[in-house]
Amino acid sequence: MHKSAFTLVPTLLLVLVAVFSCSLPQILTPGPTATPSAIPTYTASPTATITATPLHSATPTATHTPSVTSTPTATLTPSATPFALNTHPELNRYIYVDQMAQRMYIFESGVLTRTMLVSTGLPEPGTLTPAWEGKVGWFVGTFFSFGTYADEAWFLFNDGFLIHGLPYLYDKDGKKVYQDAEAQGTRPASHGCIRLFPEDIEWLSAWNPSGVLMTISDPYVDYWHQKLGKPSAAPTATVTAGVTQTAVVTYTATAATAAVTATP
Repeated sequence: MHKSAFTLVPTLLLVLVAVFSCSLPQILTPGPTATPSAIPTYTASPTATITATPLHSATPTATHTPSVTSTPTATLTPSATPFALNTHPELNRYIYVDQMAQRMYIFESGVLTRTMLVSTGLPEPGTLTPAWEGKVGWFVGTFFSFGTYADEAWFLFNDGFLIHGLPYLYDKDGKKVYQDAEAQGTRPASHGCIRLFPEDIEWLSAWNPSGVLMTISDPYVDYWHQKLGKPSAAPTATVTAGVTQTAVVTYTATAATAAVTATP
């Protein structure tokens, strides 16, 4: 029994060798080479360049060149006017006539609102416009005196001192021909009344001066005598073209002769 077992050993060994020889080519023959999977290449993302942004971008502040701060101009109160006189800011309306400047000034609450050229009375007894203060009276309207007409008259004082428009005559076509317009604002030329241009007297009437306080300055007789000269004759009545009666006063001035035709 042991001998037969040992006899089988070589046989078994041969079988094993044969089996091993058959399997060996398969073991030694390399199989298909595995293509290595492509290892993904990671492209490095660009590293963000960190720009140091200031937390507060300081916008360049413009350097302000110090400017000269103008001193605020004081707002003029109603009483602050260029007049060296009482403009009566406590009154709603006030009228002042300056016989040297030959101007009428209208004030409202002390503020000058209108200036108008006037012509006051000739600087002689009986024709000069006296200094006066009082309230404007009633509306007279159109009147005829000293051979001429005048419109929009307002009564002032005494028996006939008025404010009115320029005196005028009618021409052959019935149109008004105003007299002494060149005297307005330059010299006295009336018989005592205060004359205004037609457009100014119309404005005054629309403004309604009745009851308004009015002051008329001194007539400045010496001033006007020096400027116009003294009259060579007293006022005389004459007839012009057989139509009107006009009082004429001729002034002999130092440098020249000024002929002044005096109408209301």
